[in-house]
Amino acid sequence: MTATLRSEWTKLRTQRGTLVALATTAVLMAGMTAWFASESETNARFGGDDDVVQMGLAGIVFAQLAVVVVGASLITGEYATKMLRTTLTATQGRLRVLAAKALILIAVVLPLGVASSAVSFAIAQPLLHDGGYVAPAYPPVSLTDPAAIRAVVGTGLLLTAYALLALGVGTILRHSGATIATGAGLLFLPFLFLGAFPERIAIRIAQLTPLAGMAIQSSTDRMLAPFDGRLGMPIGPWQGLAVAFAWALGALAIGYALLRARDV
Repeated sequence: MTATLRSEWTKLRTQRGTLVALATTAVLMAGMTAWFASESETNARFGGDDDVVQMGLAGIVFAQLAVVVVGASLITGEYATKMLRTTLTATQGRLRVLAAKALILIAVVLPLGVASSAVSFAIAQPLLHDGGYVAPAYPPVSLTDPAAIRAVVGTGLLLTAYALLALGVGTILRHSGATIATGAGLLFLPFLFLGAFPERIAIRIAQLTPLAGMAIQSSTDRMLAPFDGRLGMPIGPWQGLAVAFAWALGALAIGYALLRARDV
């Protein structure tokens, strides 16, 4: 297993496209959060209902697409070059190969996700303050607050779940374009559906799709209100994150079953 992990690490760090996607993840996370925070304004003086913790991590909406590219490229690149056949011949263990890819993906995406989330949060808070998000309606929030720590670390975990989901989908589809399109659809289509269905159905969409993982960023108890533009989630933070990881593990399990059944 050590040799397989070393091999997968070498592949990742020598793939220019993967490295660019990793850098793009960090840039999008921090840059789009800063842009969103700088454009946000409020006149609320008492009892504001916006979630400044979640707003300080808004860049995940864009960064998640970059991690989908990272997760997909780890497997589909080998299908495209026919290198996977050589990998499986040398390793003599398909589960070991897929597990090594998943572990390397976690080791890279998780720390990057947590670090970029922390930077995003730190950049966003003073920008939100300038936009009127001040006490008493919005007491100041620091990176050391429990809700902020949970949201920042949880965002890194959520990006990791989305990368693993893309790895599983890539193992199933074996094609970069199809994998990225499917991954993007799984992550973005639930957003579009929220306002297109009655609230009862919209709540189920938010609870049962990868979108549920966004609950990890929430620091309020506000429920989902799809018709007024809010993003409160009708599921607990850790339960929502568990749903996102369940999708990732499900995709990996199906991918492994197909990897065993196919002749590559």
